[in-house]
Amino acid sequence: MLDKRLVDSLSRAFKIDPAGITLETSQANTPTWDSFAHLKLVFEIEDAFDVRLSSEEIPQVTSVARLQEILQKHHAF
Repeated sequence: MLDKRLVDSLSRAFKIDPAGITLETSQANTPTWDSFAHLKLVFEIEDAFDVRLSSEEIPQVTSVARLQEILQKHHAF
């Protein structure tokens, strides 16, 4: 099960239904995941989890699964 804060952040950034967000949600299968929405997601995540993503991590956020791995490294869960 995905953290509600994560789902809510993704839903707001990409303007998609939270019910459709899974670990498999990615840039490849989410048409609204463009460069602007990507930045919105970073801001949403940083606010929701009180973390700061590094300049190396930001471009690595290409899927929900990868984002979850990054957040686990920050001990956000």
